[in-house]
Amino acid sequence: MAKFVILGVAHPHIHQMTQCAKKVAGGEVLGVWDDDAARRAEAAKKMSLPEIATLDAALAMKPDVIVSAAVPTIRVDIAERALAAGAAAFIDKPLALSREALARLEKAVETHKKPVVTYYPYRGYPQMLAAKKALDAGRIGKLVRVLGCGPHKLNAPTRPAWHWTRAGNGGALLDIGSHFADLLCWFTGQTPATITAMHGNFDQPSHREFQDFGTATLRFPSGALGTIEVDWLNPASMKNFGDSRLWLQGSKGKIELRLGDVTTAEIWTHETAQQPLDVAGYEDIDTWTTRQLAELAAGRIGDVPQADIWRASRVTLAAFDSASAGGRVVEMI
Repeated sequence: MAKFVILGVAHPHIHQMTQCAKKVAGGEVLGVWDDDAARRAEAAKKMSLPEIATLDAALAMKPDVIVSAAVPTIRVDIAERALAAGAAAFIDKPLALSREALARLEKAVETHKKPVVTYYPYRGYPQMLAAKKALDAGRIGKLVRVLGCGPHKLNAPTRPAWHWTRAGNGGALLDIGSHFADLLCWFTGQTPATITAMHGNFDQPSHREFQDFGTATLRFPSGALGTIEVDWLNPASMKNFGDSRLWLQGSKGKIELRLGDVTTAEIWTHETAQQPLDVAGYEDIDTWTTRQLAELAAGRIGDVPQADIWRASRVTLAAFDSASAGGRVVEMI
């Protein structure tokens, strides 16, 4: 029987991650730990799981996989402990808030031969998979540009203190940007050669370390350009928390996706006017996530290779460095 434990519940993504862990065939979620007792008790009640008093006690249960949405600054510490205890790790984004932390985690994976996977659900959306299939089939020709936009609602009164700090969360580029760093590299199949980024705080003067808007330009070895634009400025009037967009411009056509109050996936080519992409036959996102967890529990990595996990973190860290230096060009390869 595959065993899961929940280690860290600071971010609400943990509830969806836990629900998917509960759906793994032949699996069991043993309990929940968090370093904050009140947060742990509240989450355990909501998840209908027993509390685990200490991290040592949780790891003593010999889980196959740990699932974590802890405060970002301690996610690498938790993952290192889990890997050393023989567990794989499934961790919310952002994975690492510094190059040093990422290097520590890479070394731990190499040492203990257990994977660390970041929760990148956009990879599993049928619309994204249909777009990747159309691109790989050459339907829009050579890829020229990928633009990923991730507006999110801030809901400021609900945000904990760590959310506003560089040490605790890292701002828009590290947090939301990690999704799109992964997507752009996945669609191009490459690591960017250079990155240039800018960010700023436009609406939170009381939180001086926070950036509520960020943009990055990625140049890939193929010549393709990538743009990431992320923010915490999504209007409160929108129904959905996020309003993600993706535009793929090719030499012979384009693809546009929207995942928000409206969900669309459309393609244009020289031969054919606007058409919906065929998203039939793909798993829903919860089924996709459950399958990633089942793969980890079985000792395998799922649809997001380990190299892609490291790459997305490196790209976001490079983008943050560029933005912090006023848009300095950062060379990746």
